[in-house]
Amino acid sequence: MIYNKFFGFREEPFGLTPNPKFLYMSKKHEEAIAHLNFGISENKGFIMLTGEVGSGKTTLIRYLLNTLGHDTHTSLIINPKVDPLELLKLINYDFGVTAAGSTEKDHLEALNNFLLDVFSKNEKAVLIIDESQELSLESLEFIRLLSNFETNTKKLLQVILVGQPELKRIVASEPLKQLDQRIAVRYHLEPLSRDDTTIYINHRLRIAGGGMIIFPPKGIKLIYKHSHGIPRLINLACDRTLLFSYSEGTINIDAGMVRKAVRDLSFPDSKGTTDFLKPAIIGVSIFLLIVILAYGNVSREDSYFEKISSMLKGVKIEGDFFINDGIYMVSNEELFEAACTLNLLNIWGEKDLKGSAEAAKEPTKRGFSVYKLGNDIDKAIKFNMPSILYMKHGKTNKCVVLRWVVGNDAMLIDPREGKNILPLKTFKNMITGGVVFYKNRYRGNNRVLLLQQELKARGLYDYPATGEFGTRTKQALMKFQEREGIGKTGELDDETAVMLSNIEGTPKLAPE
Repeated sequence: MIYNKFFGFREEPFGLTPNPKFLYMSKKHEEAIAHLNFGISENKGFIMLTGEVGSGKTTLIRYLLNTLGHDTHTSLIINPKVDPLELLKLINYDFGVTAAGSTEKDHLEALNNFLLDVFSKNEKAVLIIDESQELSLESLEFIRLLSNFETNTKKLLQVILVGQPELKRIVASEPLKQLDQRIAVRYHLEPLSRDDTTIYINHRLRIAGGGMIIFPPKGIKLIYKHSHGIPRLINLACDRTLLFSYSEGTINIDAGMVRKAVRDLSFPDSKGTTDFLKPAIIGVSIFLLIVILAYGNVSREDSYFEKISSMLKGVKIEGDFFINDGIYMVSNEELFEAACTLNLLNIWGEKDLKGSAEAAKEPTKRGFSVYKLGNDIDKAIKFNMPSILYMKHGKTNKCVVLRWVVGNDAMLIDPREGKNILPLKTFKNMITGGVVFYKNRYRGNNRVLLLQQELKARGLYDYPATGEFGTRTKQALMKFQEREGIGKTGELDDETAVMLSNIEGTPKLAPE
């Protein structure tokens, strides 16, 4: 974050990623953890944790995973919008289970054998499904059937369903009556209280290293009124306040800054709605705004006009595309690839980009070469460059931009959903292809001369740059290829050109 150095933070204090390091253990969180641990330790089978959007459920789950012992095997599913067979494959992959074949029967047998092996060692297996309200009825019924893996005395698999409040309504429906009856432990995570909000903000500042930063009581009151105690909304308000404070060049935060931040994030008279816009909202907003402007029979004091104006603030419309927070987004799947191309060019710092179906021609026009990665995301990570990834999407493919990778997590820019942070393992096997853009300087008559100069700069070639590709140049190139972990061909092939092009100023797979 751009203000970290200014305030002396070691890391971002109010990030939106579910970092268990920053977890504030309120009384409600302690109760939630106690329910989860009780359900696991007592082999209760099904456990359900619910809470409002942004209440901290995922952070709590990450914390739980970090506290479980080595005798507990875990599988965490964070994108459950798949059919039962794909869900089973994801579960097995997470547990490290390999099936003999590809059928549902093969995967069920492999999972059953794994669970029996775990039981024989007096260990446990826990399956956690986040955003469980996204599971289809068919998948929820399939999950219930997995509970049939049991001995005469114990359930072999503990299942934790984590989701928004609507999950309670879904499992209580008539088709899932049997599942509802099997949920032995339930807990609903309530928002933070006013006092907890104060402690929560100071807790995150302390963890980040910002001991000198103080949010005034009046400011915290405004944040609580805006957020209703929802941690994600608290983070957004605090982050925006720090940004305003940074822009004014002061570390002294006052209530006016907080008021400005909350106003910037909220619709007039709303209850904490943030400005993270979705395509459907924008489409409806534009339609209503056109009606208002066309007929002119609504006064400017009308709250609807103000709300719509606020929703559209900062959003640029280009044909079928809209640009929000620097991201090209579309609702038409036929334009996904064009949006991905524009987003990758945007990361490269390219200017005057136009949202159109002709975006595929832009890389060549702007001097980029395109290298195909195949379905190996490890190659994209090795290149350390943002890339476009193609993934299975029903019966077709969709594309996303891989923006950064840290440890086992990655940020993807989706043309429809915007930025998402996901564990690599949840989508690694879904990748069907990918490309990187790079500036290939090694073409034309001076390619060997430039190569020798580059190898010389890297301390691999200690001879005059002659422009002739001889034995010494080949040996130096092979040293470079060996150091970078690519094929030692001794040839200036495309893969080598990509690695050589990754110089200072090239965008990297690192968070901004």
